[in-house]
Amino acid sequence: MKKKSIAVLFGGCSTEYEVSLKSAASVIDHLDRNRYHIVMVGITREGKWLKYHGSTEDIRLDRWHAHPACLPACLSPSRDAGGLLALIGTEYHVTPVDAVFPVLHGKNGEDGTVQGLLELSGIPFVGCGSLSSAIGMDKAIAHTLVRAAGIETAESVTIYDDEPLWTRRWTPRQDWDSRCM
Repeated sequence: MKKKSIAVLFGGCSTEYEVSLKSAASVIDHLDRNRYHIVMVGITREGKWLKYHGSTEDIRLDRWHAHPACLPACLSPSRDAGGLLALIGTEYHVTPVDAVFPVLHGKNGEDGTVQGLLELSGIPFVGCGSLSSAIGMDKAIAHTLVRAAGIETAESVTIYDDEPLWTRRWTPRQDWDSRCM
């Protein structure tokens, strides 16, 4: 039986970068290498995508991006490419990928952005699609939709970035819910 090629994405432009590294290292350590060929793809804090060929210990210790075998890479949004494009010398080479396991946390990882890229590429991936990921990251919208579906939720207040806290007068939930719709 031919091994499936699984790309594991980690890192990213997020305040949860370190959590992603630890999570990805654990996922990589526990994937069955007899069944899966693992393609590791790290995203630096600055947003540079690199195909990585090193240890999970270097991922955990955030040394992965300094590995000499790292290659600039990206997932192609084109369905005919079907995989990871890596720059080798002056040419791009395609590494076919059967599925992607995005182990990214926070903004630019689990907010629907990467999921949208994966949906464009046509490559199957682990987790929610772009819409449900985006809704799940926006707690005010998620709260409003869940309540609209008739599910009881805990009391909550949404505070927006452009509103100073010291002038906020706390009001009943219905005033806040109407602002979130």
